[in-house]
Formats: sequence, C-alpha cells, structure tokens
Amino acid sequence: MKFGLHYQLPCRDFQSPVQRYRDTLEQAAHAEDLGFESVWPVEQHFDPELSIMPAPLLLLAALAERTSKMRLGIAIVLLPLSHPVRIAEEIATLDVLSNGRVEFGIGRGSLPEHFRGFGIPQSESRERFIEALHIIRQAWTNQRISHRGRFFQIGEVAVVPKPVQQPYPPIRVAANSPDTFEMMGRLGLPIFVASQVNPFPRIKEYLPLYRTARTAAGHGNGDPEDVTILMPTYVAETRAQVRQQIEESILRWLQSVTARYKNPEAGPPLMRERLERVRRMTYEQAGEMMGVFDTPDGCVERLQQFHAEFKMGRLICWFNQGGLVPHDQVMRSMELFAAQVMPHFA
Repeated sequence: MKFGLHYQLPCRDFQSPVQRYRDTLEQAAHAEDLGFESVWPVEQHFDPELSIMPAPLLLLAALAERTSKMRLGIAIVLLPLSHPVRIAEEIATLDVLSNGRVEFGIGRGSLPEHFRGFGIPQSESRERFIEALHIIRQAWTNQRISHRGRFFQIGEVAVVPKPVQQPYPPIRVAANSPDTFEMMGRLGLPIFVASQVNPFPRIKEYLPLYRTARTAAGHGNGDPEDVTILMPTYVAETRAQVRQQIEESILRWLQSVTARYKNPEAGPPLMRERLERVRRMTYEQAGEMMGVFDTPDGCVERLQQFHAEFKMGRLICWFNQGGLVPHDQVMRSMELFAAQVMPHFA
C-alpha cells in the first residue's frame, strides 16, 4: 500500500498564513525523505477557518522544486468552478515543471458558498464537470481543439504545453455520494474516498457499488490503486499523548464544518444527514468513525483491518485536521508513522 499526505490548511486569527505555508512545504518535502509517495492538497475558497488554499497548484509548483520523486496530486480541483482550458494549461505546466509527477484529482464540490462566490448554479455541477473533463482530455491529446457545448464555447486553439505523461496525467475523481461511486465505476475512473465525508461504515457500503459498476461496464474489478482513501491520521507514543496533541484540533474542525451551513435544512437530504452526524460527533466518535488516532501498534492494527476490508491501494494521511497541531508535533507524528507503521504495508 502506498502512503501520501493531505493538506487543507485552515488558518486561525492567531496563525500566520506565511508560516502555515512554510510549515506545509517543509513537512511535505520531509515526507519524501521519510518514504511517503505523494502529497494531495485540496482547493477551498472563502473561509480561513477551513482553508487558506484556493490555489493548490501553486503549492505543488513550489514543492516540485523541493522534491525529486514524490507524486504531486490534487485532492481535489473543483472542476465546475473553473474554465477547463485554463485547468488543462495549468496541470500540463505543472507536469512539465515536475517532469511528469502530477496526479490529476478532480471533484464536483459540495459547499454552496463556493458556487455562490463564483456565480455558478450548484445545480449545474454534474453537467459542468462532465463537459469540462471531456474538454481537458481533448486539450491534452489533440494538437488543436474546438468545442461547442452547453457551458463552454471554444474556438480553435492549441493548448500548450502538453503533459509529459502520455496520454495525460492519471485522473482520479472524488466519490462522495452513491450515484458518483456508481458513475465512476461505469466510466472506469479511479476514485478518492474521504472518511471525514463518508465514515467507515458508509465506505464499506459504497465501495461495492463502484466495483460492481466497473465490472458491469466491462472494466473488470480494477487494480487496488483504483481506490485511494483519504483519512485523518495521527500517531504518538501513547494514546494519552495522541489525545492531548490533537483533540482540540479535531473538535475545532468539527465546529468549523458545521458553522459553514447557516441553513442546513435547505440542502439535500444526504448533506443534512452528514452535517447532523458531524454536529453531534465527539473526539472518541471521530476516532472510531472517520480517523485513526493511536499508537504505532494501534495504527497498524486498524489499518490492516481497513486494508483487508476496503482493498485500497493508497492511504492519504491527514496529520493536522483542524490545523492546530504545532509544526514540530506534526513532523514527529509523520516520522513515527513512517518508521513504525508504513513498513508493515510494504
């Protein structure tokens, strides 16, 4: 099993955005030396309590110069919010800068304020996503493209540079709802599954939908690497140290998420159910339902269980959910994880 890092980058009033980015770059560069295979920041907008990372490709461009072999993933680009030609250009440029190390992670997005902020109806997210992905693939595989669609009108243009990876960087899609699991299975596309969005019992329920749809569409059962799971993760020498170091940060993240939805009753039923679950969640429940916060031995035991159950090929570890864990403690947790957990999955 491969291991990567996830960054969302919340920033509180008492924290420095400059220092948060510097710490992130130092952690990610150190992760390559520790044996982590990839890094996966996420695009978020308009709320520093959850994230100050609206442009994850800029972070990855900086990291490309500090690393030599680490895969540079995005988990995720919010595809309905951007023009697909611009995304095709920027991803290809990052692939050139990194000499072919990009992993293109994409999703529809779920937060209403993102769509309001960009003046895009959220009801159009699925159709925009599908049309944009088609355009991006065409831009990478054809010398010139033109397109007349529902959302995008593109005159004949040459999108340059082309990616180093051929025909293009690996594509991976965030799957959060049952219909997305099934749709990505039908399309034969690899997926992300985030346990802070769908807790472990839901992942167990939804993954068969993906694999059954893959098989029915003629794509086979797929490779384990077709499934990547993003999971809040933390390790320390004792469980008391784990709790002392991360509980405040976990609870702050839970509060920040529920505060985003001023009128949850107006949202879709699945979103309302998720919000209510998060609103009631305690630290103990977070560790049971969506994360692995434990000693090295405890982490090994739980991850072996999940690996057998979910058959994922990659785990993306989120070591600082909530953003309140000091930089030196994050580094120590990463080092412990690399030294005492990762070797069990080689």
